[in-house]
Amino acid sequence: MSCRVLVVDLDGTLTLSRNTYELSAEALLALRRARDAGLRVVLATANGLDFALTIARYLGIRDVIAENGCLVYLDGETHELCSGDMSRVDGAVLATGAVAPSPQNRCRRFDLAYVPLAADALERVRSAVPPGYVVESSGYAIHVRPAGVDKGVAVAWLCERLGVPCFQVASVGDSDVDVGMLRRTWGFAVGNATPAAKEAARVVVERPSGLGFREAVDIILSGGACTP
Repeated sequence: MSCRVLVVDLDGTLTLSRNTYELSAEALLALRRARDAGLRVVLATANGLDFALTIARYLGIRDVIAENGCLVYLDGETHELCSGDMSRVDGAVLATGAVAPSPQNRCRRFDLAYVPLAADALERVRSAVPPGYVVESSGYAIHVRPAGVDKGVAVAWLCERLGVPCFQVASVGDSDVDVGMLRRTWGFAVGNATPAAKEAARVVVERPSGLGFREAVDIILSGGACTP
């Protein structure tokens, strides 16, 4: 096995599918096998840090990338990779009437999440947000954050802090917000991932979501990833 770190998305990757929050039992067993094999596992999610840390605790994971890369929790310390006041942007987004705020926004710092209320919600939010911000959909919510940071930037920061080359890092994801980390590492896209995620990944596994994650772990542990 050449990989030293495994970075995994949560929603749509460790779940049963891309339209449920229920975790896959197969994915949880694969996650445990990866940890037992000595991989340092990092949870990389669009969710807020408080929520992500709670989930990570029950998954047996200590390091977390939250808010699509804006926050990194490493070895018990929180690091902010984004900056700025999101209140004006939040007001502009809500004024479109096309979305409702996620309940998590009360404890999110930089990456704000919104529930679509209209078929063209993503386009309307993009039109309302000023330059300097990124608007993306995770499939679960629409996310708005300062430009220049994504999961890939956070993974690169993590690699530098850990002293691990990014080519020795594997990642698994399913959506557009995972593109940065899939490109930066030995990326795996699950079988039901978005076209952008599949294009960014080195490997596209056959099975969907949690079953696809299990398939990716099988490849990683057999030595089929992070190779020259």
